[in-house]
Amino acid sequence: MASDTFNFGTVDRAQAAAVGLPGQRTFRIQFLNGQGESASLWIEKEQLQALGSAIDQLIAQLSDDQLVDLATREQPLSEPRPELVFPEPYTVEFKIGRLALGFDEGRGLFSLLINEVETEDQDPADGGSLRCLVTRDQLQGLSEEIVEVATSGRPQCPLCGSVLTEGIAHFCPPSNGHARVQVEES
Repeated sequence: MASDTFNFGTVDRAQAAAVGLPGQRTFRIQFLNGQGESASLWIEKEQLQALGSAIDQLIAQLSDDQLVDLATREQPLSEPRPELVFPEPYTVEFKIGRLALGFDEGRGLFSLLINEVETEDQDPADGGSLRCLVTRDQLQGLSEEIVEVATSGRPQCPLCGSVLTEGIAHFCPPSNGHARVQVEES
């Protein structure tokens, strides 16, 4: 089986979502294009958070001239768009292995190249991939959804950052004196 690359073109909707109960959730990003094709790409929580950070960093790196130019190309939304349904079965569905994010200055759009995770017994040429273009507003919205989805699970300890699970005792090194502390010598 040869590698399948799905070119979604410019997407109409990009969304981050979680499925399941806190502590047992799986994460995905979804895309919908103008032809009614949909993609559901499963992703690890850490990858999702890294994508959110990469989005914020890339947008922050753009010069003011690029942002002004980009803003003039995009149509402002006068009212919120209705929630779009992602039709099933999905045109593309796989677990994300690698993900690349870039900016196409000529088009004024951001590009995503997403590759399927490779298994040990799989030939790398057999994996699938998805290419799509998104606007700045869509990408910023996706970043905001990523933060919301990632933080809506189990709470974290404010001292050590470990995930807290209801009914299970939490061992927190910073609160019991077992944390490593560097002492400056004078």
